[in-house]
Amino acid sequence: MSIRLYLFDDARARRWEPFALTRPAAELVLGALRLWERAARAWGVQYGGHLAADRLAGFSEDESPGALVDSDPGRRVHRILVSSRAVVRNPPRQLPAVPAELRIDGTTVGWSLPSGAPLPHRRDIADPAAAPRTEAGLELDGFVLEHVWELVARTPGQLREDLEAGIPTPPAPLPSSGSGERRTGAGGSGPAISSSGSSLPSGAHLLGDGVLTLGPGAAVDPGVLLDTGPGPIVLGEGVRVCGPARLEGPLYVGPGSTILGGRICASYVGRGCRIRGDIEKSVLLGYDNKAHGGFLGRSYLGRWVNLGAMTTNSDLRNDYRDVKVRTGDGAVPTGLTKLGCLVGDHVKTGIGTLLNTGAVIGAGCNLFGPAVPTSYLPPFRWGATPEAPLFELHRFLDTAERVMSRRGVRLTPEMRAVLERAWLSVAGAD
Repeated sequence: MSIRLYLFDDARARRWEPFALTRPAAELVLGALRLWERAARAWGVQYGGHLAADRLAGFSEDESPGALVDSDPGRRVHRILVSSRAVVRNPPRQLPAVPAELRIDGTTVGWSLPSGAPLPHRRDIADPAAAPRTEAGLELDGFVLEHVWELVARTPGQLREDLEAGIPTPPAPLPSSGSGERRTGAGGSGPAISSSGSSLPSGAHLLGDGVLTLGPGAAVDPGVLLDTGPGPIVLGEGVRVCGPARLEGPLYVGPGSTILGGRICASYVGRGCRIRGDIEKSVLLGYDNKAHGGFLGRSYLGRWVNLGAMTTNSDLRNDYRDVKVRTGDGAVPTGLTKLGCLVGDHVKTGIGTLLNTGAVIGAGCNLFGPAVPTSYLPPFRWGATPEAPLFELHRFLDTAERVMSRRGVRLTPEMRAVLERAWLSVAGAD
């Protein structure tokens, strides 16, 4: 039986600010994997694409299968439809021959649809928990993400679990040993190095009893300390780590990224990033630039974010109370004592920018000036206040294209259209 998996963004996922405006929720990272990658790995079937908001038609990044809108894909195969907010573990391999609900803790999170069965109505996809019940149902092991900041809170634990399980798949061990080269201490134990031709130079120091994985062409300078005690460290293909720097696991650094110095711990750093400073328990989706000092803690950055020199965020209130996040729906208690900022795609900050605890910065904003940005900044603002004018569309697109070209990435007509539709939706609402 041919089976294909699709993730869909329900109404709640489509309000996951500040990311939902410019990307499907399935493209967000949890641990070491994007949500769609995690789902495809769990189900073990071909992934067909994201069922997302109309404005995201044509969305595609890297090897992503892209967004599908206003379509009924794969009707001739057995389809598995799952909410992008549902994280499923160990799903059943045997699926019923009739349409069936997929449930986590008794709540509907998707459907199993045999060949020829129609998609659920759009209102049911928007709110699967309220959809009419079917006679057949499958209870799944897993959990449902209610709020986007849960991706931040779950990062250290999930990242460690993934990296210890060899996700992403590490390179082959060094030829000199059947289980990877091991530098041992006086007691005969110590951290293992799994490598594809890369090695640590004299003057670089490895601590802890976890595994350090070096991808092809990864280079670590003298004066770098790598501590695998708190968890594994994975440096992807072509990663460069400049000294002095301290890296603490669990840590994943994606292909082509450069660490220019500082302390980086318990974080996911996507491909093509350039980072320096103090970065703790954060997610940088990719092609982000933080090339200067400053603190980034318990935060989540979209793609193509540039943090100006000494940009710093707070992740703890002065009164130590739980952090509230302000979105277009108002202030929402997070239940978290520590939470930094949520920063959308293509955001730029000026030098010395200070970001409040739990700040939400909308996609495409360009922050500058003496004012401290408010805790919630709507998308595409030219300035640091909600009253700031919109970043002019042609100037925004020109800047995005210039920034991407500097990293050898082309702004395709399809992605240009996604950004343009996002801007127009904001301009129409103002």
